Amino acid sequence: MPKQPITIQDLAKIKIVSDPQISPDGKRVLYVVKVTHAEKNKYWSHLWLAQVNDGQARQFTFGEVSDSAPRWSRDGRTIALLRTKDKRSQIWLVPTDGGEARALTDLSEGAISDLSWSPEDDSLAFCFRRTHPDWTQDATKKRGDNGKSSPARVVKHALYRLDGFGFQDERQHVWVCDVTTGNATQITRGDYDDASPAWSPDGKTLAFVSNRSGDRERLRYRDDLWLVPARGGNAQKLATPVGSKTAPAWSPDGKWIAYIGVQVGKDPWRPQNDRLWVVSKRGGEARCLSMELDRVAGNVTLGDTREPAPTVPIWSPDGKRIYVPFSDSGSCHLYAIDVASCQMTLLTTGALDVSGVSMDAAGKRFALLVANTTQPAEVYLGKPQGRKLALTQLSDANGEWLKSVQISQPEEFWITQPDGTRVQGWIMRPPTFKRTNKYPLLVYVHGGPHAQYGNVFFHEMQLHAARGYVVVYSNPRGSNGREEEFGACIHRDWGNVDYQDVMAIADYGEELPYVDKTRTAIAGGSYGGYMTNWVVGHTDRFKCAVTDRCVSNFISMVGTSDMPPPPNSYWPGVPWGDDMEQGWNMSPIKYVDKVRTPMLIIHSEGDLRCPISQAEEWYTALKWLKQKVVLVRYPRETSHGLSRGGPIDLRMDRLQRISAWLDQHLQKR
Repeated sequence: MPKQPITIQDLAKIKIVSDPQISPDGKRVLYVVKVTHAEKNKYWSHLWLAQVNDGQARQFTFGEVSDSAPRWSRDGRTIALLRTKDKRSQIWLVPTDGGEARALTDLSEGAISDLSWSPEDDSLAFCFRRTHPDWTQDATKKRGDNGKSSPARVVKHALYRLDGFGFQDERQHVWVCDVTTGNATQITRGDYDDASPAWSPDGKTLAFVSNRSGDRERLRYRDDLWLVPARGGNAQKLATPVGSKTAPAWSPDGKWIAYIGVQVGKDPWRPQNDRLWVVSKRGGEARCLSMELDRVAGNVTLGDTREPAPTVPIWSPDGKRIYVPFSDSGSCHLYAIDVASCQMTLLTTGALDVSGVSMDAAGKRFALLVANTTQPAEVYLGKPQGRKLALTQLSDANGEWLKSVQISQPEEFWITQPDGTRVQGWIMRPPTFKRTNKYPLLVYVHGGPHAQYGNVFFHEMQLHAARGYVVVYSNPRGSNGREEEFGACIHRDWGNVDYQDVMAIADYGEELPYVDKTRTAIAGGSYGGYMTNWVVGHTDRFKCAVTDRCVSNFISMVGTSDMPPPPNSYWPGVPWGDDMEQGWNMSPIKYVDKVRTPMLIIHSEGDLRCPISQAEEWYTALKWLKQKVVLVRYPRETSHGLSRGGPIDLRMDRLQRISAWLDQHLQKR
């Protein structure tokens, strides 16, 4: 059977593989596979188990549930996992070699995360935040039940809601649960959020991250490492450099703690590359081990066929090395860092995207996710071979589907700006490409802006290439994956050098001999939506544009987003008083009267990161200016991440509307 072009419906056929966890003895690997049931408009996630010796994999959990975060007990006999059913999550335990799964916890409605076994396998640490129904949904339910409206909500904090999660009525704290009795005990308390609990090797202490500064909402970059007795008690702060922190990890001898973070400078809001640090459990001067690399620790590559993978430092059994992935120029690779000398050894190479790393107890085998531009992420086994890891594929969740569709192989390119700055990009041509034809061009701008496009499989771009478009995407200044200055140079200065880079990338695409430069479009989401709005306010070269979950007005944005920045922090000035000029000058809506490009605006009513008012302001201005514009509003249960994890029917509807808009304005008739 001949291969077929990728379609919108293929989005529901792609299986999302995530969170590989190798067993302590290195013989088996657990991982999560997320599947779509298009008819029921549901996602379900199940655990799979692969044997390392022969690569055989089988489904391990079943049902209309979402299982995630599998964690092996230290003896390898039990698996802890999070199971979500009917929107309620609990911790479950499953015997490794067979037997019935059982629910360990029976907590009230809330969010559970950061699951971790104690060294003696008798307890599990985790984070828990109680949640309450959103007031609109609650009001609808109550009116249906007894005719009464929902009660008023009293807000006392600047940071009181979070996109994708809703209102943060309660604080997140560290808990410990006894695996025999199921008794769960809250370990930390107070009017602050705690995260990332990590057991000391002797099981007596938990390290965690918390911002307990006096003005923590304004000084939100002031995370600290804390130590607390595992049975509860007073928490002790470790002296560390001022800056954000995450993912503490104890050395095998219990003397040191590694973490991912930054040390802020004179301007604490200036973007910085996350780095690897170590500090003594007794406090003292922390050391940065990755300063010379000048790349961001962790995976910051954007895509629509992968789950976010948190980065946790992994110590070698002898405590001499730490393993961490770093993002670099569109790829993400695993490094080994020598603790004593800070020497960094690159363990994986090529145009790959590595994430979700785990290691066996002996330090001889790794399980990791590996993706590239023509294959969604799959689980691989990594074995040290000299100074590199030899990779062997274990899972093949999307193998059969890939055999049935035509895939476009993106081609990487670089351009050099007049000041010498090099900008990375990719060209994706139609799978049936012929150099004698002339194709329309679609320029994509990524969100963030402190993220990167890269070597991952991107269904949305493959779709447009399959439909006959040449797709160009890039990492302009402001992106991650490069030296710190590359990402920080747009601080308080959006729409300047980043705009120049986007236009240069568009120039490159239009100059390709097989591109019809009279048929070009630009599209982007979040910061990419901001840049799309900015572009059409400064040039009319594009035949049409798509702005998705956009920013249009910084003056109104700073007070309505779920993460409102303090005055004169990430953004210059304040939206009141006499010092808002620079923020206004960076706002696309200031230039909306210059727009002549037909625009499709896409936004979710439940978007708390870039509130829908940003789209409404942009749409209303364009309508009154009598420009061609259409606003598509997705319902309130969708969030900022609609294109990556929203309901499958709405994700496909979005792609259909974008495709129709592009065809309307770019395809020859």
